[in-house]
Amino acid sequence: MNIKAQAERPRPLHTLKPLLLGLLAAYQLGAAGLARAEDLKPEEAPPKPAAEQKPEKLAPVSVTGSRVQAGRLQISGEELSKVAGAGGDPVRALQSLPGVVATSDGNAAPAIRGSRPGDNSYYIDFLPVGYVFHLGGFVSTVHSDLVQQFDLYTGAFGPEYDDVHGGIVDVQLRKPRSDKFGGAINTSLTGAELLLEGPVNDKQSFYFAAKRSYFDLFIRGKKTDEDSGLIYAAPKYHDYQGRYLWKLNPDNELSFYALGAADQISYSVPADTRLGQQQPALVGDSSARYGSNTQALVWDSRISPQISNKLALGHWSSSNRSKAGLAADVDIKTENLFLREQLRLRVAEDHELTLGTILFSQKYKLGLDMLDARCTEFDPSCDISGGQRVKLQENLSVNYANLYAKDRWQISSDLAATVGLHLTRDGYLKQNYVEPRLGLEWRALKNTTLTLALGKHNEFPDGAQVLPGIGNPKLEHVRARAAVLGVNQRLDEGWSVKAEAYVKKLTGFGISDPTLNYINGGSGDASGLELFVKKDAINNSKFSGWASVSLSRAQRKNDLSGQQFRFEYDQPVVVNLVGSYKHSERWQFGAKWSYHSGNRYTPVLGSRTDANGRILPVYGDINSERLPDYHRLDLRADWTVSPRLSYFFELINAYGHENVEGYQYSADYKTRKKEVGFGAMPNVGLSYKF
Repeated sequence: MNIKAQAERPRPLHTLKPLLLGLLAAYQLGAAGLARAEDLKPEEAPPKPAAEQKPEKLAPVSVTGSRVQAGRLQISGEELSKVAGAGGDPVRALQSLPGVVATSDGNAAPAIRGSRPGDNSYYIDFLPVGYVFHLGGFVSTVHSDLVQQFDLYTGAFGPEYDDVHGGIVDVQLRKPRSDKFGGAINTSLTGAELLLEGPVNDKQSFYFAAKRSYFDLFIRGKKTDEDSGLIYAAPKYHDYQGRYLWKLNPDNELSFYALGAADQISYSVPADTRLGQQQPALVGDSSARYGSNTQALVWDSRISPQISNKLALGHWSSSNRSKAGLAADVDIKTENLFLREQLRLRVAEDHELTLGTILFSQKYKLGLDMLDARCTEFDPSCDISGGQRVKLQENLSVNYANLYAKDRWQISSDLAATVGLHLTRDGYLKQNYVEPRLGLEWRALKNTTLTLALGKHNEFPDGAQVLPGIGNPKLEHVRARAAVLGVNQRLDEGWSVKAEAYVKKLTGFGISDPTLNYINGGSGDASGLELFVKKDAINNSKFSGWASVSLSRAQRKNDLSGQQFRFEYDQPVVVNLVGSYKHSERWQFGAKWSYHSGNRYTPVLGSRTDANGRILPVYGDINSERLPDYHRLDLRADWTVSPRLSYFFELINAYGHENVEGYQYSADYKTRKKEVGFGAMPNVGLSYKF
């Protein structure tokens, strides 16, 4: 059993919480929304007879419905929850969409178009959140029965979103039911979910959902992994989501949200294990305990038929207590107040103006005692045990602000433009960024739309790189320029085709420096072609699903040395085939076949002995070799016993292919053996609704 914790950098709480997760991931691994910003929707009039209907404009300001945008994919939670191999978790199923790179079998956090999983931003019902995956990516923190819709932005997204250069995952949860009290109980081999919801009176309703793992109920006490020799206890996680909805009147709704999640892992590294010999600083007990809680008030109001407003006030807190042998002892506590405001105005028949802001007031209490090895992706020979010990006790107050404006202009019946401006004020690094965004949509034919999106973006540096004494508080943000060109074709019987080409240029990555600790000295680029063919289940169609194909290239460059290398998650070919067949009202069958080029890795060419007698690896060129190609078939069957009771049955990696995820080297680095992902593995789940 390999216990892994992928560092997921939370967004948009930009600053120093990533330090803990980054450090812990380095020691443990390296040692070996806001719902979608809805269209401003007037009340719908009854449909006109066919003879009176006029040709529809290209997503005009006054027409409801989804808009076609470059770099954006919209898909329902119900569709994603049925994807084979995801265990009914819609967020895990994001890996089957175009533009998304799978990092490993046990990690669902998406790497998007040449960026890392930590370079994404997440929103849930207008609320910016950063903690959406348990155990670094094993399962999401969102209850599966609540997810209504996803918007996935893979590049050049609009100015209303936070400062990242990866992607945006914008999750819209459904409202609580208002007809009667009810709920659901969901179980699978990994955990159980509970949902309670219903009306309080004719204007108020609520839901409360919770999830808990039960690995610790099956794996009692401490166990020893036969391969690595590590001594571990079963990991634990839980989460909850609550919403109280009050419909004040037809034009105003008030919602109170309570969201929370927690994770816990622990293990020990004996001195005589391979890992203990390679990294003596990791010998001893290691653990990670992370908890996050958010409370927020969201007010939706329609001021007039031409003006709507959405306001969120929230409090977010977290505690992070982690230890990695003798290498690190980290204690981070955060308190954050945030405000998000978005005003939408129809200033003219063909103009819709959006104005908004996201403000953060953050307080950090940092306690660090660690070996500082200054690890970055530009230096493969990062030796944790050889780092210098640093200690930091610091209380920080940070203010952060985003301001944005966006105008959507319906130039003609077939042409629309969206022009936006995004302003960032970083109160910690004392920096300002002004970035333009542009989107074009042209309906060239009745069912054919061409799209273009251009944008500049920025992202706060990795947290440890800007801490006083450890990092460089004068680092600048990572900068990105993105361009996306697409064509969208609607076909008969629910078929659609979407193709996109993209280019992204990145500058300002942090690299280690002997004098300043870190400097902005790294760059990168990513480019690719993507095809997405989708079949919706309409007109009593029994078959639905999609096929996505991505051809891409991503690389990094050390601008000081001139060294250029492929990005760790550079996967030139990614293919996902997802299908679902509704056999009857009781049975539905699904399958997913995934293929991608293996991840890049830096090979070990030999070994050397330092002055203290430690055996250290000699590395080859960064990411110069590639793991074997990955492919896997997952099967799923859904059995609806009654309107209340249903089951799902899954067989993960049905033909048992051995997918290599990395290599473990012997203590002297002379031999290595494969680290592989999931073998053929069953999963079964039950859902009971009441």
